[in-house]
Amino acid sequence: MYFKYDLKVGFLRNLPKLIVLAGIVLIANVSLRRNAELLSLNLSSFDYILYLVKSIPPFPQSGEEFRFPIVWYLIQLYLMWIIGSYPFSSVYDNHGVSVLIYGGSRSRWYLSKVAWIALTVLAYYLVMTITSLLFCIVLGVPISWEINLFAVSEEFSSAALLLPIVTSFVTGVFQLFLMTLTSPIVSFIAVAALSAASTYITTPLLFPNCSQLLKLSAFSEYGIGTAESYLTLGIVFAFSLTAGLIAFNKRDILKSQGDEE
Repeated sequence: MYFKYDLKVGFLRNLPKLIVLAGIVLIANVSLRRNAELLSLNLSSFDYILYLVKSIPPFPQSGEEFRFPIVWYLIQLYLMWIIGSYPFSSVYDNHGVSVLIYGGSRSRWYLSKVAWIALTVLAYYLVMTITSLLFCIVLGVPISWEINLFAVSEEFSSAALLLPIVTSFVTGVFQLFLMTLTSPIVSFIAVAALSAASTYITTPLLFPNCSQLLKLSAFSEYGIGTAESYLTLGIVFAFSLTAGLIAFNKRDILKSQGDEE
């Protein structure tokens, strides 16, 4: 019952927002295309996809000048906003409250929101990938799995390439937990600040680092290990899910609805 409601109301409501995402990706692709032409780089379609989540190398260990990864941050920030705009909005309207009450299980309601986050993250990255591929096809960029945009270390594995998606999902579940304790706005600001801090400091404690490819040992000498990243994300996910369920089951929904109104 809950997931059908979230799929119909929450997921379909966000479909127009994915069009905006496609626009952001196109702008990033055009920027990369221009830089590639200036530097005479032969990039593949996979380079255009990875560019969206590559971010910057660990600072200051890499010795490179710090440059805020605006492409990575904007893409993650927009995803945080999409995730924060729905879950508790349904609690503050009469129909949403009715669905919660008649369903008879707060835990299932909460788990449905976690499943909605997973579906939203997958759709988000799918739109990013398809948009980049269409861009490459139109401009005649070779469609291949080659990585020419940055170096790959001996620790490279396909598991490292999945970390941006997994990290975004875990970050979304953590954001849902914060929403349960505070509000969508406060949780958005908190996760946005956490993500901004992760661009400067490379540590698994700032787990958004795990979604930045150049912060991983698979692509950087001073990066975070793949296994270490998955372990950290597993701990954050387990904590966020458990604490979120406990907090939501204790929350006075009707009182919250009255405060919101």
